Amino acid sequence: MKIEIDQSGKIENTEKPTVIAFSNSINRSVIMLSKDKKQIQNLFRKAGTPRIFVYKTFAVLIYFLIKSKLKSINQILIDIEYPGYNRLIKQFLCELFTKNNIKFDSDFVHFKEIGKESNAHITAISAYRNKSAETKITYKDFLKITL
Repeated sequence: MKIEIDQSGKIENTEKPTVIAFSNSINRSVIMLSKDKKQIQNLFRKAGTPRIFVYKTFAVLIYFLIKSKLKSINQILIDIEYPGYNRLIKQFLCELFTKNNIKFDSDFVHFKEIGKESNAHITAISAYRNKSAETKITYKDFLKITL
């Protein structure tokens, strides 16, 4: 199965939630609330790596979005949300799967402009506007998966 992934609500905008969604024959979305993003951002500031906050968080949200469906996915198209950082995001994503002993083929991951007509965009913006998704990712979830 080929999926497209889109984001609604930038991660760096810590006053609002962020939704990451995918779409194909099925739709799925994850949400992270602003309070959780602020806690994570604080963590990166204290560690002296505040610029990594956005890219690592983006990768973690994608990880949670696709991990349960990974066996049926053979191509992942991620919207270019952070130009120039695709390689770093892909690296973080691969590290998350490796760390959690989940087989992951990085060759399946590609970055591409998705567009507003994409079902992934429609799913993400709808979940963002409703402030609800299938899965809510918290600060504790972030720590569990990254530490």
